[in-house]
Amino acid sequence: MAQDWIVAVLVGLAALYSVWYLLPAAARERLGRYHRALGSSPGCSTSCSSCAKCPGAAAPGSVRPAAGEEHPVTFDRQP
Repeated sequence: MAQDWIVAVLVGLAALYSVWYLLPAAARERLGRYHRALGSSPGCSTSCSSCAKCPGAAAPGSVRPAAGEEHPVTFDRQP
């Protein structure tokens, strides 16, 4: 029985986090009035480097492999 409650609490917390993560910036700013941490954006903590908004991040698709690390893609026709 206790395990059910623990799982329910963890799933509820995960659901709240996912809703907060997907909130628009305006709604997050309103939450920031109640607590400063709620108003912060989830931004660069994920280290995804796909949006190029983080300081020092390159634009998506601009990262090229170093010389010697390139591997050509070849397609072989099936008989």
